[in-house]
Amino acid sequence: MLTKISLRRWLTCTFGMIALTVSSVATAQTPVKFSLNFKPDGSNAAWFLAQEKGYFRDAGLQVTLDASNGTGDVLSRLTNNSYDFGFADIGALMEFAARNPQQAPVAVMAIYANSPLSVVALRKSGISGPKDLVGKKLGGPPTDGAFRMLPAFAKATGLDVSQVRLENIDIRVRETLLFRGDLDAVAGFDSSIWFNLKAMGVKWEDVVFMRYADQGLDLYGNALMVSRRMLESNPEAVRAFVRATALGWRDAMANPAAAIDAVAKRDPLINKAIEIEKLEWLLKNQIRSPLSERDGLGAVDLARLDRQIETVTSVFALPIRPAAASIYDARFLPLVTDRRLP
Repeated sequence: MLTKISLRRWLTCTFGMIALTVSSVATAQTPVKFSLNFKPDGSNAAWFLAQEKGYFRDAGLQVTLDASNGTGDVLSRLTNNSYDFGFADIGALMEFAARNPQQAPVAVMAIYANSPLSVVALRKSGISGPKDLVGKKLGGPPTDGAFRMLPAFAKATGLDVSQVRLENIDIRVRETLLFRGDLDAVAGFDSSIWFNLKAMGVKWEDVVFMRYADQGLDLYGNALMVSRRMLESNPEAVRAFVRATALGWRDAMANPAAAIDAVAKRDPLINKAIEIEKLEWLLKNQIRSPLSERDGLGAVDLARLDRQIETVTSVFALPIRPAAASIYDARFLPLVTDRRLP
């Protein structure tokens, strides 16, 4: 028989154990790995801000943010399930999905409403337009979306890409090779290339931008993607990650300096002033669009997406034409109030 004292101790112990169990459940975090589009910088600052503000933690996620070597690297990581989420070019995903329909990741939030893919040259090279690239050296990382989409750029501009001297290079030395004259032009994101050149002392008027969008290629750019394994095994984690991403971008748009401060805690050597400019460039040129202004971050015009799939299918002579539903899944988008552009 329990005495009053022993009963009191038993109840105290029992309720303590229950409270400890509830606390453990409440603080349990699902570990996920996120592959950035490149090194930590203005283009991916929103995820660092979301992490700093606790949006991932509050959603029950323990997120690791890792640099990558570009879109091809991100797609490979998601396909082999070494990463759960990634940020990469949706056009490259279309090509990849046509060749690997069962393994390809899926885009769950369109971030860049307008593609930043570009070929960039310095005026001293004598290049002023696409057809001036004939006989010139054009470099890019083989895994980069802009370099992989060169056939589409060539078709749209009437450029015979076989007459261009293409060179595979490391993304970390891309702008340095252009600056030194080892390359006549490079492929990549307009913002990344420009701000790296600016840091080297290059002036705006000395740079030639050949944007894919200006050549009639009405393309979506980078999107948040998820591996098939994560999509199928933990859809609630996908929903939580997408919402935290939306909140991070919303806050980054409202306060770019705070977003770059969050990146600087990861990499104190970044040039904060330039990275703020880069982020503001992206917000103005890649993220804001009539559709995103009206329907929020992640809104997609399916007809436009379908035209992009048609372009990619034609340019790469793909074995199949991927269905839009296999490329982009909007089911995980949060309420518009969570992704309304400030």
